[in-house]
Amino acid sequence: MAGSAASTPNPDSYWRASPPIKYTDTVNAGWSQISNATDLLVYNGVAENRTYAHHPELYYSVKTKTVYLIHSSAPIDEDSMGQDIWITVSHDDGQSWTPPHPILPAALLSNQTNTYNFTYWCDASIWQRALQALTVVEVNGVVYTIGQTTDFYCWGDIGSGSKAAGRIARAVTSSGTEADDPCWLSMNNWTEVHLFNETVYGTEYGMKFCQDKDAINALIAEPDEVPAWGDWLYNHDLHAADGVHYMQENTHAVWIVDDSSITGGYWQRFWRDITATNNTQSVWVETTISIRGADWYPHVREEYGNKIFQTNIPDAKTKQFLGVLSGSGDRYFVSNSRNNSELIRQPLTIALSRGADLSYTNIGVLRTGADPFPAPDTRDYKNVGFSYPTAVQVGNSLIVSYSEDKQNIWVTYVDISDLP
Repeated sequence: MAGSAASTPNPDSYWRASPPIKYTDTVNAGWSQISNATDLLVYNGVAENRTYAHHPELYYSVKTKTVYLIHSSAPIDEDSMGQDIWITVSHDDGQSWTPPHPILPAALLSNQTNTYNFTYWCDASIWQRALQALTVVEVNGVVYTIGQTTDFYCWGDIGSGSKAAGRIARAVTSSGTEADDPCWLSMNNWTEVHLFNETVYGTEYGMKFCQDKDAINALIAEPDEVPAWGDWLYNHDLHAADGVHYMQENTHAVWIVDDSSITGGYWQRFWRDITATNNTQSVWVETTISIRGADWYPHVREEYGNKIFQTNIPDAKTKQFLGVLSGSGDRYFVSNSRNNSELIRQPLTIALSRGADLSYTNIGVLRTGADPFPAPDTRDYKNVGFSYPTAVQVGNSLIVSYSEDKQNIWVTYVDISDLP
């Protein structure tokens, strides 16, 4: 990716969106809706009788002229037993999609075939092995869907939390069907502790590593490919420069041209503040002049000493997406920019940083007006709104996917010329 701008700005100057946020407007936050955008529902949680859906990830293959979309799906609750990964594809630049179906199966033991909710497994003090859609990549002419394990514990004196047991991938065809068995990109001590070898990944697929493991892992360590989640991020706290706030859900990085840099520019990416108390509800920024990102995560894995700084970009405590438009090099930022104590995740906005101005000045509403009454869960963990965006440019169109109420998966496509 390539941008066109100047030196690193002061963290307090990134956000100059006009007009300013109108907090009393809970629907549009005072901003205008983007015109001529088309919205498509690609996964309906109630219709599928699986009322949790989240973590969409998009990829466009130039070779097959196919847009791939994967997302997480679970019977009722987030990060619960039975959570697997689904796929749908588009062959007409996002204007229509195939019926979604599972591509990476749930990691269940032979005696865990019944559908229970999150609370059931917690009450039974049983680890919940969940798969979370991570990314889609293309290596050696093969497209791989990749899932992140995120296994939840919730019992006794140890409290609750997640541990990651590795990453699992599966090669797919351009029609979105399986091209090979699932395989592993990484494992750790939690892989054995959580008994993945006794799930379908061991009993049927043999716990094998992917043939292209090294190439895939090298690709997703590149600054513009690093996924938002990882084994190390789940198993450790990555603190920002202040040593207090800790981060997850990094965006992909974009390259900013800067003649004053010895490498001709620098990478820029944003982080989400996931600190439980005294959360800043702001986006945090990190930069590096290293072309390979050699001095930041994932090449450097340290809980402290990270050069991540708070910006003035508002955030509703949720994931963002950062990208760059081919041709112009303008940066676009998709997020829930109306921060609020109710944790409502709307509107979903897209802000533009154009040309040499690294501030985000132009903004428009991509989606708003989510169903205020999602299907119930036992964690009380659903957020009303449209969130967790992912995006890909195909020709003159920008395709954006996101979840509604952590229950439905949508796609919006819009012509680049209609962006604010």
